[in-house]
Amino acid sequence: MKAISLKKVLPLLVVCAIACLLLSFVTSNNSKNPQISYKDSVVSYYGNKSITDKDLLKEAKLIDIADRRFESKWVNKDPKGISEEYTTTGAVFMKPGTKPRLGRAEIEKEFSLSVKSVDRVEFFQDELQFFGEMDVAFQRCHMLGYVNTNKSPIFEGSYVILWKKENGAWLIEYDMFNSDK
Repeated sequence: MKAISLKKVLPLLVVCAIACLLLSFVTSNNSKNPQISYKDSVVSYYGNKSITDKDLLKEAKLIDIADRRFESKWVNKDPKGISEEYTTTGAVFMKPGTKPRLGRAEIEKEFSLSVKSVDRVEFFQDELQFFGEMDVAFQRCHMLGYVNTNKSPIFEGSYVILWKKENGAWLIEYDMFNSDK
């Protein structure tokens, strides 16, 4: 029986191992964890479902619509409407210098004060990540707040939101912001 030389087999084994490793990265990144660009932000998915870029874009647009709806309710000075953008149970709103507001009723009280001092807000998404069954999302944004028709904002801040799907709609579960200046 003829012996196989380790010197001849080793390079072949190394090439096969590298090819398998590279193939596993290519396969898992394309099929399980897609990432797209949407409105100058990065949108990605982390979970076990097979998600397409089209699926990711669809959900990103739905959260963008929810952001615009929030802005519109602010302009209309509608704190009850703003509070309805939060989940029905477990919603938390946190801002610097105050205790967290828990639940829609407390969140409505908070925004009844906020809409008096700032006439409108604009949200700009920096990052959006979906998780699990595409029913939970983390969003990092920056925001501007304006008074009257001033072109310069009176407030600049950053915030993070944990979104949850409730009855098919994206609603805010946790909302926390800070002032950038």
